Amino acid sequence: MIRTIEIGQKSRKNPLVAIPGIDGSIGSIEPIVKKLAENRQVIVIDYTKENNTTLEALSTEIADKIKTLNLSRVHILGQSIGTILAAQVANSHGLEVGKVIIVCTFTKLNWNKLRLSNIILRLTPGWLYKLSSPSIMAVVTGPVGDGKNHPFFEASKNSDKAGVIKRTSWEINRDFAEDLVKIDTPSLFLMGEKDRFVTSAQKEIERLKRLFVDHPATIVSIPNAGHVLLPSQAISTAVSQIEDFLTD
Repeated sequence: MIRTIEIGQKSRKNPLVAIPGIDGSIGSIEPIVKKLAENRQVIVIDYTKENNTTLEALSTEIADKIKTLNLSRVHILGQSIGTILAAQVANSHGLEVGKVIIVCTFTKLNWNKLRLSNIILRLTPGWLYKLSSPSIMAVVTGPVGDGKNHPFFEASKNSDKAGVIKRTSWEINRDFAEDLVKIDTPSLFLMGEKDRFVTSAQKEIERLKRLFVDHPATIVSIPNAGHVLLPSQAISTAVSQIEDFLTD
């Protein structure tokens, strides 16, 4: 089941549909979308309760949900695994998409590391998962900087463990470059300069630049930022870049 969270007021500007990261909640992108909602309507896709068996099935459900909103044209933003969902939603479902914003994406992850992570999660009791998740997420997705109170940490603590395990498994044995390069509308890639979730942040950025050399894409490296934009300066930089991109 997909739920939508509407923030900001409707206006003449195209609304922004935002798809968050692995836990499906607004947490990973909340500060960014709330700032963006000061100037346009933002519709956050909450997929915490989804029960799909594949990433593609989830993207189809998200696209179908967007269609029920009867919006003539939308911009789409995704973060982490939400960037792959955003690419699939924009590419394959007949929506009228203006621009696409990709925040901290990846092409191919360390599959063995993901498998180990899922094994550990399965063996972790619920109470320990709830207790340890914020600290683990700080290590994996930081640097944190002054973002200790970022909503992402509370969301990770309360996330559905089974859902996180399932969606993490969707990232194994996949090279998502083939999904990303199908984006044929103007796109903005915001990448954390110190992203610890990917094997190498610099190599990931370089690969994206090679993939999009002939595409209408802009790739920006955000200083002192990880896989989730936690420090306030990283959030401010991202919002500024997105606003400039959407008003071009």
